[in-house]
Amino acid sequence: MSSASFVLQDAFISYGRADSKEFASRLNHCLIEQGLEVWFDFDDIPLGVDYQNQIDDGIERSQNFLFIIAPHSVNSPYCRLEIEHALRLGKRIIPLLHVESIDRDTWQVRNPQGTEAAWHDYQAKGLHSSFANMHPVISKINWVYFREGIDDFQTSLKGLLEIFERQQDYVRWHTVLLSQALAWQRHQNQAQYLLVGQNRIQAEQWLKQQFTVEQAPCQPTELQCEFICESIKNANGLMTDVFLSYSEKDRELMDQLRQSLMREGFTTWINRADIRASGDFHASINKGIEEASRMVYLISPDSLDSEYCQQELDYGRKLNKQIIPLLMRDTDLDQMADDLRSLQFINFANNAAGDTVAYQKDVAKLVKLLQEDRDYYHQYKHLLVKALKWQRNQQNPSLLLRGYNLRHAEAWLKVGRKHSQQKPLALQEEFIQESLRQPPNQSIDVFVSYSRADADFARQLNDALQLQGKTTWFDQESIVAGAANFQEEIFGGIESADHFLFIISSRSIQSPYCAEEVEYAQSLNKRMLTVLHRPINTEDLHPALASVQWIDFHSKKNDFNANFSKLLRALDNDPAYLRFHTRLLVQALEWDQQDRDESLLLRGKARRETETWLLEAEGKSPQPTRLQQDFVTASASEEIRRQRSAIRLQRIGIGLISLVSFVAIALGIIANQLRGRARAETSRAETLQQFAELQQIVARTETSEALFESNQPFEALLEAMQAGIELKAKEDA
Repeated sequence: MSSASFVLQDAFISYGRADSKEFASRLNHCLIEQGLEVWFDFDDIPLGVDYQNQIDDGIERSQNFLFIIAPHSVNSPYCRLEIEHALRLGKRIIPLLHVESIDRDTWQVRNPQGTEAAWHDYQAKGLHSSFANMHPVISKINWVYFREGIDDFQTSLKGLLEIFERQQDYVRWHTVLLSQALAWQRHQNQAQYLLVGQNRIQAEQWLKQQFTVEQAPCQPTELQCEFICESIKNANGLMTDVFLSYSEKDRELMDQLRQSLMREGFTTWINRADIRASGDFHASINKGIEEASRMVYLISPDSLDSEYCQQELDYGRKLNKQIIPLLMRDTDLDQMADDLRSLQFINFANNAAGDTVAYQKDVAKLVKLLQEDRDYYHQYKHLLVKALKWQRNQQNPSLLLRGYNLRHAEAWLKVGRKHSQQKPLALQEEFIQESLRQPPNQSIDVFVSYSRADADFARQLNDALQLQGKTTWFDQESIVAGAANFQEEIFGGIESADHFLFIISSRSIQSPYCAEEVEYAQSLNKRMLTVLHRPINTEDLHPALASVQWIDFHSKKNDFNANFSKLLRALDNDPAYLRFHTRLLVQALEWDQQDRDESLLLRGKARRETETWLLEAEGKSPQPTRLQQDFVTASASEEIRRQRSAIRLQRIGIGLISLVSFVAIALGIIANQLRGRARAETSRAETLQQFAELQQIVARTETSEALFESNQPFEALLEAMQAGIELKAKEDA
């Protein structure tokens, strides 16, 4: 993960100046000598800036928070603020015990006018000690001992450095993800600040990392959990793992449960966070249910009385969603519907207030239940959403399944018919069967290439294209989770598409994944279209895109519909030529991938149409690729070879017929001769001798094939035969 946008620090030193200024300075110097980056207020707070903001920023960017324990720091409200901020950020906190307490003489030096009564009051408040008023979290963490005159500094320093090295990668990821989550929060949770690509995958793996043998060095914050889960949701087209149905009066319980689920990497849908200000309330809730793998229902007296909760449950039942009930507060279960009461629920209501152990056990039960058969419910959700979209758009054929998605859906349907709990809906079956009835190997109109940071706009554009009857390859719809090879699926989508549409933004032109897609499309001579979503530095644009004039969706001069009309006009330019280009490309690629198998070459009418298309392609865009030309050339060469082979077989056939005719006639003549001689000479020996002489005649006559090759007419064959007979007669005479 890139950390170019901020400077990562190894440690932040928090201390009280009265007791530990010299020690903190020495520690800072030693750590820097070890090659570490350290935030130390004497070095890192410039003049004329907000002091507290600088401190907060330093803590955020530091992987380790070092708190130097001494009476002054323990009792300082400023140090207390630093500790609290580090705790909110889930930092690894390492306490260093420096001074246990100060005596009367030290206090008197610092307070020259202090009286005995003041000193006793000072002691009574515990201000002279590091222990009386210590922060409760600091008191529970193992300390590193740096007591002057008691502990060896170098030995203690070595121990501190060893702590730095423990789970170093995990701590570093914590710091980087925290910085990015804070940036997302500061920009009002805009999608462009979410994680994308490999960064998102690595963040998800980090979130799910478990520590079973040793204690975790630091804990993910609620903000980090939400940031990562929102990034996952954004990558999945806003679809979620769990729809939470609850009463507003149980909001506190819901928030706690939602946080626990996000800590485990589950994405959630709740009305407060997922209904946009301009959206229809009921339609948004129904959409949330449709796009969630499961429903979790929080049972309480208030949720049973809630009209909204009952509507959500009814719609979930209609869609055959799995509903998982959780008893959150003591409730008269007789008020529940029969189908819900028959389900086994998890009883959170038995947990005593503040009993975190019991609560975590119940959360573990829920997590286990959500993980069971997770892929099946995920596919159910995806196919339901697609089928509903198809149904609501008058069964628009552009929304049907194709390729990998169709093969995967067909296999899923066979499993679903036997599923014990959630069988496919009739709508899903109809949708899959209609998809199977499509003509095979149809080309796609548009491949949509974009950065996941621009997912909202990409979804809007994709939906608009489909509503206009354009078939699209859009990864959020065209790649089912679990695909064995994402790149193979993406490249296959580019191959089968007539147009390559690139959404331009600062994130997409910097994305290595997008660059890979552009380069592959360029290698296939795809027609490229570009739309500007966010302003960029044109010098950073990929060379293959730089020459393409973009349609400016970012400009406020034109609205979305006006720019979309321009895009449609561009897509409708010479569609027949483009479809032929795509179809020929797919055939050529298959031929090339199958070691140029001759059985895959073009023949007859298909070959002649392709040769005509090549002649018409001059001056058009895109031009045929080298592979397409090689494919057509090989097809023509194979056709010529087949024709020559057919002619040669024809010649051999005619020759064989001629030879058979020759032999038949010769045998007839000889038979007449034999009958004549039989009357004169009845000896069988003479007859056999005559037959042997006939064989000599045949052998001395040119073969039929040689005669054919010399273009002699059939009459010449008879003349040759007659000449042979006459020759034999002379020899007999």
